Amino acid sequence: MNKSIGGIVLNFAVAIYLLATGILGVTGKGFFKDGGEIRKAVTSLFGNGNFSEILIVILGILAIAAGVFILLRFFGVDIAINELLLIILAVVWVVFIILIDIVYPLKSGANFVDWLRSLGSHLMALGGILLATERFGG
Repeated sequence: MNKSIGGIVLNFAVAIYLLATGILGVTGKGFFKDGGEIRKAVTSLFGNGNFSEILIVILGILAIAAGVFILLRFFGVDIAINELLLIILAVVWVVFIILIDIVYPLKSGANFVDWLRSLGSHLMALGGILLATERFGG
């Protein structure tokens, strides 16, 4: 893991962000509640059915997993498959960014400033996930 002060702060911040986002996703609050950006994006793309609900919970669980793996790495706990899982989560996060920050805004005509804020936070999370991997970050 990158040992610079910036890398340490980014890794810790992203882990907390992902944990909180995942917990909100599993509990149906925050971005995931009715009217929240993630729920609106998922339901606009896939409708208001069981698939959307399952996808929202899966996104929440994946965010929690990414946060946990980054925290484990942050505290020096190295699991044999941690690197592979973080790379898989990074790929899933890229798909998430494409769905939430590219496809949905094009379909819904989202506010530009809100879109920039959302894209920026999701790219920071992706950067933190990649920074936590040995292959892409250190």
